[in-house]
Formats: sequence, structure tokens, C-alpha cells
Amino acid sequence: MTSCLHCKRRSEIFESLSEEELERVDMCRVSMHYNAGEIIFKQGSPCYDFVCVTSGLVKLYIEGENDRRLIIGFAKPVDYIFVPGAYVDKRHHFSAVACEETSACLVEADIIQNMVRTNQNFANSFIRKISTQAIGLFEQIASLTHKQIPGRMADTLIYLSGKVYSSNPFSTNLTRQDLADISGMTKESAIRVLKTFKEDDLIRIDGNLIEIINLPMLETISRNG
Repeated sequence: MTSCLHCKRRSEIFESLSEEELERVDMCRVSMHYNAGEIIFKQGSPCYDFVCVTSGLVKLYIEGENDRRLIIGFAKPVDYIFVPGAYVDKRHHFSAVACEETSACLVEADIIQNMVRTNQNFANSFIRKISTQAIGLFEQIASLTHKQIPGRMADTLIYLSGKVYSSNPFSTNLTRQDLADISGMTKESAIRVLKTFKEDDLIRIDGNLIEIINLPMLETISRNG
């Protein structure tokens, strides 16, 4: 197992740590492998670790009543999954599940909190990353509350292509239910709007492959809601 000091899949927030600090992190972390569909941590469970994804893809979601879910984002290499509960009540406030075969390093929350207190550059990187994630959540809330179903699905497809998979077309094993859970709609509504987008030649879907054919029009739908 590669040490943190020599790891090429190290999150950028660790670049401000000294060799000694990286060695301390290395002593307080474990490397884990998860199969597709395996839960990494569950909402409401005790929070002991921060998670750094080294390969694969992780889905982050809030669990509501009646088995409703809202997907709030994804973590890919080399993203760090920040867990705000570590600073509040030592509980996870969302769940994380592997979308595909995934590897990750679990670092004890105490060591990360200590680095935040003692290394200003690390603290700045830490806060900047949390702030970026918060802005993303604000944008998602605005989309869910102000936009109609077509606008929300347009946002989802643009987000997946641009920020999650960084590809167009992109291959995904996300289900129609997942697309609905990102967009804040029912599965049936998701299927209907995707069918409309296909008929209007905005997208092409072939099995697990999704291609945005008319990005300018999809962006217009996103802006107009």
C-alpha cells in the first residue's frame, strides 16, 4: 500500500502538509475497497473518518421520509468527502454509496481536525473546499425550487457531463431513479422529460451511454427553467 507521502492519488488539500504531517496522516488512515452499491457510510451513523476517493465514483445523498432520496453530489478521484458532522454532533448527515467499484482512504477525523488547527495553509484549503461544496448545494437548491422539470433535468445532464464524468458522451451506470433523485422529481417524470429531450434531438441515449447533442439549447432550457 502506497504511503500518503508518495501517493499520486492524493487530494490537493494535502499539498500544504509537510512530510512529517503526511506521515502522521498515513499512520491514521486505512485503505478500503467497495463494490458497486456498497455503503461507505450511512446517514445518522457515527462519524469517525474523512473519506478520500482514490478510484471509482461515490454517490452522496440525503435520506428523507418514505424512502425518498435527494442526491446532493458525487465524489470521484481525488475528491475528499467532507463530513460536517465531525465538527458538530459526530454523526453523518448524508449517506455515501459506491456507484461502481471504488477505492478510498479513510482518515481519522481527529488527525484532520488537528491539522486544521496547526497548519494555516491546510486550514485555508480545507475551508475553500467546504465553501465550494456549499456553493454547489446553494445552486442545486435554487434549481430545485425555482425551475420546472425540464430545467432541472437539463441542469442534471449538464452537471453530469461537465463536472462528474468530464465527457460528452458519457457512460454511466446511474439509473433513471438516480437521475430523478438528482433532479428532485419522480422516476416517471424523469423518464418523460428524457423521452422529450430525445424526441427533440437534444440528447441521445444508447444503453448506459448519454450524449448531449444540442448543448446550447439544453443550456437555454436550464436558464429559462
